[in-house]
Amino acid sequence: MRGRLLPYLVLCAIALAVLLPGIGSRDLWNPDEPRYAEVAREMLEPPLALEHFFVPRLNGETYVHKPPLHFWNIAFFGALRGGVDEVAARLPSLFAGVGSVLVVFALAGRLFGRAAAWLAAPVFLTSALVMWNARVGQIDMTLTFLELLAILFWARGHFAAREGPARRRRSWSSLAFFACAGLATLAKGPVGLIVPVLAVTLFLAFERDRAGFAELRFGRGLLLWAAIVLAWFGPAVWMAGRSYFDALLLDQTLSRYAAGVYHPKPWHYYFQTLPGTFAPWTLLAPIAIYAAFRRSREEPGSRHAQAVRFLLIWIASTFVFFSLSGGKRTVYLLALAAPLAMLTAHGVLLIRDRWPRYRGAFLALAASVPVLFGIVVAAIPAAARDLPEGALPNGTIVGLQVLAALPLIAGLAGLWLAARRRPDLLIACLATGLGLAMSATAVRYLPLGDAFKSARALSRDLVQWAEADEPYAIYPLPDAAFLFYTRRFAVDLHGGAKADDQGDEEALRRFAARTDKPIWLLIERDNLDALDPPLELIEVSRDNDPRQGHVLLTTPEAAARVAAFPEPER
Repeated sequence: MRGRLLPYLVLCAIALAVLLPGIGSRDLWNPDEPRYAEVAREMLEPPLALEHFFVPRLNGETYVHKPPLHFWNIAFFGALRGGVDEVAARLPSLFAGVGSVLVVFALAGRLFGRAAAWLAAPVFLTSALVMWNARVGQIDMTLTFLELLAILFWARGHFAAREGPARRRRSWSSLAFFACAGLATLAKGPVGLIVPVLAVTLFLAFERDRAGFAELRFGRGLLLWAAIVLAWFGPAVWMAGRSYFDALLLDQTLSRYAAGVYHPKPWHYYFQTLPGTFAPWTLLAPIAIYAAFRRSREEPGSRHAQAVRFLLIWIASTFVFFSLSGGKRTVYLLALAAPLAMLTAHGVLLIRDRWPRYRGAFLALAASVPVLFGIVVAAIPAAARDLPEGALPNGTIVGLQVLAALPLIAGLAGLWLAARRRPDLLIACLATGLGLAMSATAVRYLPLGDAFKSARALSRDLVQWAEADEPYAIYPLPDAAFLFYTRRFAVDLHGGAKADDQGDEEALRRFAARTDKPIWLLIERDNLDALDPPLELIEVSRDNDPRQGHVLLTTPEAAARVAAFPEPER
């Protein structure tokens, strides 16, 4: 038992060393982090009510955009920490990221053996999209973990023998597959079922595996999935009414996918973004995947060949599914990181075993890795020229160049080892350099972004200057970052849910004309400039974001009160 657990404990420690540092060192950044944290915070607001856990709220109103599993997780950690804060908001993603690394290790070991598993796990961990999403308060890492866990349960059954105890294992594995898909659906909707089911059923169809379809127990599995989802969705619709059903299922699911109401992008969007999301392993993946594919064609009946076909079908089905949607976000490609990592790891081992068959192509691509980071080192000073003078502390440019040099040096060391017939050690070297660079960046340099992306300073101004009973509004949308950092509800000037996400100007002017008490208004710069005639309010503060920043306005009476306050610290 100890021997089987030790690799997972080692990997857990490595993943935590990469992802944990700096987890609470920066503020919550828009758009998703403060919104999800605020929804979870309002769950814990007194008086506690069961309804608020079944039907999430934002700004005191029903929040219809996502199912509640991620919010439950944040609220759980918030309760342990005495309130929802930056750490509580990110711990669900952190633990989902660590869990995903362990699942990739287990799944790669099941498909290709332990040697491939030791390469697949660090490739997955240090791919760009995973390193970022495992340390931010978004839903997608939790969704990915549950989808991966579902596929691991299925693979444990499918790739086992079909007789005796293994046959019984296949039965419970299929039920565990649908149970994980049910939890994934509670995290982000039907996509949690669709992605793993597409990968598995298309693979079984391609293999013409009727026994595999029968052992999947689709009918029983869907009943289990439905029972898990309806355990929340049924009471939620009963509490919130038919409008909640329509908004969550029709608008946020069908309209989002089919009509592209949110985040519309062209059909080829993911062809452009995939290389960056799997960077820097995108540079090595083509030759590794080609080697794995060629080997599968040479021995089509082998278990490894079957595993390669499954991963390719998993990648293709997921990519096509998301590409067919009118709405696209780069983060959706997080679902591809695991199969790409496993194929890359398997292919690199095949290249090592068949050296020098792929030597020229592999070394050429491996050499592009240090070249890439060399370009990054050289480009950092040029990129910083666009920032306002004094925006970065002294030494920041040099520090960033030093951190970018870590994977550069690691890539050179790995290239030297690869040229000596150890391409697998290139992965170990590069993953080490990437992990060190990411950890140090998160602790030292990501918090610098608070000056432009955080709502904390402007929220502090509002809380300091406004009396508790003086209303404030946020225009054009009730920005969740201000709700979170002020701990106060805002007057809604949105005018209802609109596809174009524009505020209601008439409601804005009625609010600004109130005379019963001083009012406060947080308004985006471009919206303020577009108002004609302008509002008869006085600016008392603004944030540092020059493009999408907010300005704090108030009445002359309150502005005079503000002038009497000492200058706030920034």
